[in-house]
Amino acid sequence: MKKLNKNADLIMREAVGIGLSVDIVSREKELLEISDGSVTIRIMETFHLAENPKSESVKLSKSKELTHLLWERDHIPFPHGRYFRNTNEFKTDKRTDFHFPVVVKESGGSKSRNIHTNIRSLEELRAVSERFHGGFIVQEMAFGREYRLLVLGDHIIGALEMIPPKILGNGVDTVLALVEARNADFGNTIIINEKVLETLEKRGFSPTSVPQDGEQVLLQENSCLAEGGSSRDCTDAVHEGIVALAAQAARAVNLRLGGIDLICEDISKSPDSQKILFLEINSRPSLSIHYEPGAGDARRVIRDILYDIFKK
Repeated sequence: MKKLNKNADLIMREAVGIGLSVDIVSREKELLEISDGSVTIRIMETFHLAENPKSESVKLSKSKELTHLLWERDHIPFPHGRYFRNTNEFKTDKRTDFHFPVVVKESGGSKSRNIHTNIRSLEELRAVSERFHGGFIVQEMAFGREYRLLVLGDHIIGALEMIPPKILGNGVDTVLALVEARNADFGNTIIINEKVLETLEKRGFSPTSVPQDGEQVLLQENSCLAEGGSSRDCTDAVHEGIVALAAQAARAVNLRLGGIDLICEDISKSPDSQKILFLEINSRPSLSIHYEPGAGDARRVIRDILYDIFKK
């Protein structure tokens, strides 16, 4: 019998734990029916909650171009860039006024995959553009610490600092050996792919380099848990001004529940005292990541969402 994935399994357990009935309609499709006897909802794997069910939300949040258009209207700070429908459109565009360094990502991408950071020249940008088959964005590179905020209405119910994958040298082992040892210890797989090789090369390393004892070696510049990144819970530290901005960013694309990625110097500081850039918002955010941070407290965010739906 197929097991439910982490999100669906946690939702089922939390629902049963607060007295709701759960019917697994389809394990294959992760389809659950949850009821308190008067209200019944059906979800597939995780939640999608719109602020106004009569208005669009999924397509708005999935399109970074539309998200940024709406955020600009609501004065939400985000990294500005240009959108290209495909590589051919990029090649025929005569404008070369990019403000390097830039980051390149899929216009409808998610989960921090297929993102190329710290592109520092037009030649490098042209080479990276060849790797995209559909639409992509070229935007200013944001520097700082990366965070994921889980917004529910006007509140933050979970916040994580997302930490890019890195290794610690011991003066003996090569980068490749250290990566293999880390994979064995933590279970999440770091693959020495083209993106990792680029990051190493920019810092003067290769897979056969031997980092000094205690030397940290960054393996890629953006964080992705599926590619070896880690996380630290910081829910209690989020500044109230950032909470208000995040809630406004979610409402702009008609989401009551949203996973917002942002970069700033320190999540505990006022947005007025630092540069803060909102990167994107996910209308069906992963919830399990808040139950198992690499450091800090686990947050039972699913229970908060269920109370919001059923126990108002």
